[in-house]
Amino acid sequence: MNATTTTAIFEAATTSDWQRTGLGLSTEVRVDGFSWTVRLPKEGQGRAYIAGSSGWGGDTAEYVEATWSETFAIVEAAMAATRVH
Repeated sequence: MNATTTTAIFEAATTSDWQRTGLGLSTEVRVDGFSWTVRLPKEGQGRAYIAGSSGWGGDTAEYVEATWSETFAIVEAAMAATRVH
């Protein structure tokens, strides 16, 4: 996966809807015709990462970590989206 796509996926994750799962916070974003799963590790340990994609040709498992600055922006978005009002 190229850097442009990776950056676009993490940027999209900052504006998407997040859900709590047994694996931690998770969201799906659409980039380049694929649906990408982005996760934050359970218990807040480590950086955000791309866990996989779904699209033409089936599903793939991935593990591509965000930078710390990308992770901080994603954490803010995920906390805002899952905060009880």
